[in-house]
This record gives sequence, structure tokens and C-alpha cells, in this order.
Amino acid sequence: MKTIFLFCIVLATTFYKSQTVTVRGIAKDSLKINNIIGIVVNDTIRKFRDKAFKDEKFKSENWNKYEELVKNFSTSPDFPNGNYTITAKLTDTLYFYKRRYITQKYKVADIIKNNIKVILAPAPCVPHKKCDQKIPSKLYAFIGKRIEVTFIDQSKYCGLSLDSEYKAEYKIEQEFSDHYPNSSIFFTVYDHNSQYEYDFRNYETILIFVGEYCGDLIKDYFFPVYKTKDGRWAAPIDTYVEHYYKSDQFVPTNITFDKSVAFDLLTSNKNPSKDQIAQLKKIKFPEKYYKIENGKAIPIMGRFAEDLVKLWKEISGKNK
Repeated sequence: MKTIFLFCIVLATTFYKSQTVTVRGIAKDSLKINNIIGIVVNDTIRKFRDKAFKDEKFKSENWNKYEELVKNFSTSPDFPNGNYTITAKLTDTLYFYKRRYITQKYKVADIIKNNIKVILAPAPCVPHKKCDQKIPSKLYAFIGKRIEVTFIDQSKYCGLSLDSEYKAEYKIEQEFSDHYPNSSIFFTVYDHNSQYEYDFRNYETILIFVGEYCGDLIKDYFFPVYKTKDGRWAAPIDTYVEHYYKSDQFVPTNITFDKSVAFDLLTSNKNPSKDQIAQLKKIKFPEKYYKIENGKAIPIMGRFAEDLVKLWKEISGKNK
């Protein structure tokens, strides 16, 4: 009888652990904001993603299973009532996620037994520094060579930002404005999804303007610059923004750039057709500013860095 009793206990325990149930509950956030709450069985999806990002072989062999995983092991509550339904085992754990909120987790059996209603609370955050200063205390205009650019995780800050934040370190090659006391400079950059040509990170050397606002050094603007044949710094003409640079004094001039300065006509096509070349000549590399040789656009006109500094100050002064 004792053996039979123990067998029944083991059988019942095994059945309990394997029993699948439909869980119905409520999950909301305390601020009642309509951003999606994720409910995941056993933190399955995060574990899968973490493994996939660390193990390329695992990712290549299993990434096609990701959508099915999401379908079978996750759900989201409706809004504003917060009702959700999900299938899981009694011994499973449900994880309740929301960006910038504190994750909560509960055993399925406890949710059912205690009728647990999940209310997610905002995670502690750091307020953004307030600064109403419009004109910088100091303006550093210099040729800078990239040393390091680091992406800053903004999840610790309160509120949402549409801009990416970076911390940048550059070596100062040549100054044109206020003197900075060190040979390298650290500053903050805020960028709103700039296209390739206008993303400062894609250039090794730039003419950059850094202003001091409320004690912090912030990037204002930049021009990609390249060495000329006689060792000066200059920027080729960007035809897409040239119409903004309306100035009778700082017009483009003939410049002989270093022979290494040339741009691919089409980065995705090493042998562009005649029609493609004609279109690029008309829009991006007009013959007035560039000559075309062997699939490359070679700049023949531009502005020297000294003139760019004066031009930018003239334009920014008009816009204030």
C-alpha cells in the first residue's frame, strides 16, 4: 500500500507539472499609457534573443523559429482594460515587461490561485538636465580627427528622446575660434537619424563647431573636410545643401584636393550605366564642381576651412 501511495503522489506531481492551462488575467501600467506590455512565458524570448546575438551558429540555425516562439509563448493585454489570455503550464512563470518599467514575474499557479492583478510601476530614472541657454558661452571651431565615438544608452533618463546621444573624443588638428586648453576634446552629440552623408561618425576628419551650453560641450554643426594638394583643409561642394549657403562673400572656389580625395559614383554599383552617370552628374556631382574619371567623382571646387567657419557664423547669425 505504501508503494502504491508513493507512486500515486509521483504520478500526481508529474501530472501537475505537465498540466497546461489557459491563464486569464489583468496587466496594466500605473500611468495608464498605451504602450505595449509584453507577457512572456519563462522569459523565453529574451533568452532566445540573447543566445542568438552571442552565438552566430545558433542564430543561423534557429532564427527562423523566432516568430513561432513569439506566437506560442507571448501575448499582450488589451488597452485600456488590460485583459490578457495566454496558455502555459501551472509551474511556468509569466514575465511582464514594458520599456522603462520595472519587470514583474509570477508563477502561473499563483496568478490563478490568488487572482493576481499586475500593475507595472515606472522604473527609477534620471531627469534630463535643463538648459535654456541659446547662445554658447564659448564656441570651439576646429578641425577634429576622430579618436572615439561612444553610443550612450538613454534608457536611464526620464521621458523619451527622438535623438540618439553620443560621447565623442576628437584630436584637435587646427583651431579657428576660441582656444581649447587641451590637444583633445570630449563633447556630446545629439543626432536624429541622419542619413549617411550627414552622420558625423562616417568621417575620420571634420570641421566641427562645439558650443558650451550650461557648462556642457555640445556639437552644433560639422563639415566633412579633406586635405588639399598644398596641405590645407577644405570641403567639397554638397549640392543637396548648397542652396542654404547663400553668401556673396564665401562662394565656392577652385581647389586642388589631394589625389586621394575621390568618391564612388554608386557605392552599390562599381560599373554604373551611362544613364546613371548622367543623373549623378546632374544632381550630386555636376561638372561645375566635379570631374568624373573611372567611376569616381573628383572634387575640383569647394571651400577652405577658414571660409567655412566664416560662412557658418554668417548663416547661424542670420538664423538667430
